[in-house]
Amino acid sequence: MSTNIEDPVAVMAKEWAGAVCTEPGSAATAATLGPVLIQIIDGLLALAESEPFPIRHARALGARLAEEPFDRTRMLAQATRSLLGFRPGTPGSLVATRWPFVASQAIDSYAKVLEVRALAKQEENLKAKVSLRVQEIAALQHRLRHEATHDALTDLANRTLLQDRVRLMASDPSRGVGLLLIDLDRFKQINDGYGHAIGDEVLVDLANRLREVCPPETVICRYGGDEFVLAVNPKRNTLGDLAHAIVAALRDPVWSSAGPVPVSASIGTAYCPPGARCDFSDLLRRADRAMYSAKTAGGKRFALADDPDIDTAVAG
Repeated sequence: MSTNIEDPVAVMAKEWAGAVCTEPGSAATAATLGPVLIQIIDGLLALAESEPFPIRHARALGARLAEEPFDRTRMLAQATRSLLGFRPGTPGSLVATRWPFVASQAIDSYAKVLEVRALAKQEENLKAKVSLRVQEIAALQHRLRHEATHDALTDLANRTLLQDRVRLMASDPSRGVGLLLIDLDRFKQINDGYGHAIGDEVLVDLANRLREVCPPETVICRYGGDEFVLAVNPKRNTLGDLAHAIVAALRDPVWSSAGPVPVSASIGTAYCPPGARCDFSDLLRRADRAMYSAKTAGGKRFALADDPDIDTAVAG
């Protein structure tokens, strides 16, 4: 390349790079951009002298303006001004005549790459928004399902979830189904003496104690105001051991915002052995009868529905 071509190219590349670097947010430097711009411009000048004129190669050079080190710069307007404003060779020469067409092909290719990239970014953003919305909807559905099957105060299972889990337990012929009905002793006196807000604190604390003392697979349900029902799926009747542990866990005072609140519970259990027909309502009635036996015996104890003498209750 002759000197009279190289010098104008170097000057134009320097001015172009300097203008790009002044764009807001640009982290590029003229020293980095300048040499690459010179290579691209020199390549376009060489194509302007080629026969036949290779449009594909001119567009490939234009596409390089979207690659490193230009990929983080905004310079479509600057590229258009710089390339179309450049006057190579002498007026009327082959290079000077063809240059506007060469430059236009390079600029159009650069613009196309930017357009495709922008559309891809929009699609990516749209997919991200859709994905986020799907996640939000899934989270909302999960929360609604949870609220539909759990007690709002204690976050324990409600009656609906309890009955569903018992039906599932009963479908396993190798395991039995056991219910423990827990009724808090003198809970009305707690509500009347301390207020319902303290009563709620007591219920939440006792719900947490049940979570701690029960095996992980236990379904713990707040069945009514001061009643809890637990469902377990053991191979043999070990409800007495669990009832004993629960009576002990629920006998210590609850430390509420009003101070210590004395608590205790009466428990009745009922068990359906493996392979037997399990009716939830019947199982609950038997556990309820046993619970009243424990309460009649003074509370703070449990009774087993399957004992020959239902009126026998055992202190925990």
